[in-house]
Amino acid sequence: MSLKQQILTLVAIVLGLAYVGTLYISIKSTQDYLNNQLSVHAQDTATSLGLSLAPVIRKQDLAQANSMIDVIFDRGYFKYISLDAWQGSFKIKRELDVWTAKAPDWFVKLLALDTPVQTSEIFVDWNNRAQLSVSIHPGYAYDELWKITRNNVLWLSMVTIFISVLVFYGLRRLLQPLMRTEQQALAIARKEYLFQDELPHARELRNVVTAMNLMTEKVRANIEMQVELANSYQQLAYRDALTGLANRRGYLAELQSFMQDRDEFRNAAVLIIHLSGLTRANENYGYEYGDKELKTIKNCLFQLRLGDEKQVPARIGGGDFALLIKNPHANEAVECAEIILSAYASRGDSKYPGDLYIGVTEFSSEKNIREILSEADQARRQAESPDAEKWHLFEKPSAHMPGVKTAGEWRALLDRAVETEPERFEIHVQPIKYFGREKTGLVEVLLRINEAGQSVAAGVFLPTAQDHGLVHKIDRLVVSRVLEYSGANPDMIYAVNLNIASLEDADFVQWLLDILVESGERGRRLLFEINESGQLRSTAIQASLNRLAEYSAGVAIERFGSGNHDFGYLLKLKLRYIKVSGHYIRGIEDNSEHQFYLRTLLQMAHNLELDVIAEPVETEAVARILEELGFDAIQGYYVGHPQPV
Repeated sequence: MSLKQQILTLVAIVLGLAYVGTLYISIKSTQDYLNNQLSVHAQDTATSLGLSLAPVIRKQDLAQANSMIDVIFDRGYFKYISLDAWQGSFKIKRELDVWTAKAPDWFVKLLALDTPVQTSEIFVDWNNRAQLSVSIHPGYAYDELWKITRNNVLWLSMVTIFISVLVFYGLRRLLQPLMRTEQQALAIARKEYLFQDELPHARELRNVVTAMNLMTEKVRANIEMQVELANSYQQLAYRDALTGLANRRGYLAELQSFMQDRDEFRNAAVLIIHLSGLTRANENYGYEYGDKELKTIKNCLFQLRLGDEKQVPARIGGGDFALLIKNPHANEAVECAEIILSAYASRGDSKYPGDLYIGVTEFSSEKNIREILSEADQARRQAESPDAEKWHLFEKPSAHMPGVKTAGEWRALLDRAVETEPERFEIHVQPIKYFGREKTGLVEVLLRINEAGQSVAAGVFLPTAQDHGLVHKIDRLVVSRVLEYSGANPDMIYAVNLNIASLEDADFVQWLLDILVESGERGRRLLFEINESGQLRSTAIQASLNRLAEYSAGVAIERFGSGNHDFGYLLKLKLRYIKVSGHYIRGIEDNSEHQFYLRTLLQMAHNLELDVIAEPVETEAVARILEELGFDAIQGYYVGHPQPV
């Protein structure tokens, strides 16, 4: 019960007691007054009538005595008048039993009035006395008592209602600052920071509101500082300060992590991009000109538009850039090299004393990183030869690599799967284990496609699906199928990956909200994971995610920290957890820099009341380190292999 309800209840009890007490005292006083009046009036009548009858009795004039008594009795106020004289030989009696009262019967029975018989002795002679008895009829008194009681009830009810309304609105106005303070406290738990501009007049309440405003500001400043600290450390440790791309450390960690990803890795391409003549440009035109040229290279890399999930661009030192392309289709790496060179050639700067050269290497099995970079660098050197086309492929074209399809082949396969062969899509689940809990029932839904009898991970074909606008249909298919599964497993929570492009489609978002509402409890067992990307800064995307959080088991961010993104968006999303990018987790036991960064990230996330999950975890040693660092949960082959539903 709220404070307002408690105060109102107390006020209602006090008013009720005051109402009942006042009414009781009023009725009791009126009843006592009327009882007294009945007694006094009967006695006065007996005395005055007795004096009037004395001469008549002495004359023994019975007719006149009857007339005198009738005159009094016929007024209707008397219940009983009796005269007894001359030892019973002179006797008169009048009695009224029937009375039509205005007061209801229950009222008459509840508040009975006394009707005493008052007597008066009449002196006749020395040997005889007469006795006159009088009793007042209570009917008029009951009517008067009913009238007074009814008026008192009406008046007291009006006063009570007026006081109640006055107390209600007065209390409401008085407690508004406390209610807003309560909203402030609850908002902090939701990572929202509200301030009260209007201060109450009461000194105590004004001090409470002022203190709450100060605390809210400090909490917000502290959270923002920790987010900024995590951002700063990521920039210093894993980002190139000039271009904002990954630096050599970040690039190598991402490359190593992708090659070790059993689910996602099928093939890859590495491009080494070398800008020659940078030293001469700095000497001839200044470092600002050279920096501008380096930023131009960055812009050329962004012309590829492959998406954060498929490409990892980096500046690995000086005029050298690198590009990792994940699961490229046949000839895609060469096409990317040609797009980069074309974009650079069209920049409109003819005075730069150098040119751009690209070396390409492709591989479909895990290799030593040094070997990969050496192959790409050798290809780059070949590209600088006079008879080369400014790019060179180290190995044979990826189209001849076994198992690698062209973009057109993938498009045809996905079209068939979406339109006519949805059974090609397979749903697998992998458990997520929380430290210190026996069973949480949380599993991640992993999408596969059956291609030539093999299950191909979503990371291989989703980029093509996104390029051709198929991700909305695929996400609908996955959500619908998981909702069916959730009905048979009420203790499970399914974490479903949604593509960010689907959330940009208003029709898809509305469809998803509608089906969650229609599914009831089954919809509450779905949780949605979104890969970290720059689009999370969009207010429309944030609004869609927050709406999804209201009708599902929650939303979460996957591959957190994988890109050059400001973590400030965390303050605006109602998240359940974040899942840290795998390149921070692999090799964590030997990487003190990653451990230090993860401690900073964990402190930030826990201050935002977010759980932090690590993936992929494949050994007990890594699991123990992550538990010591403060991770809440882990996922990976150490916990359990993906299993088809």
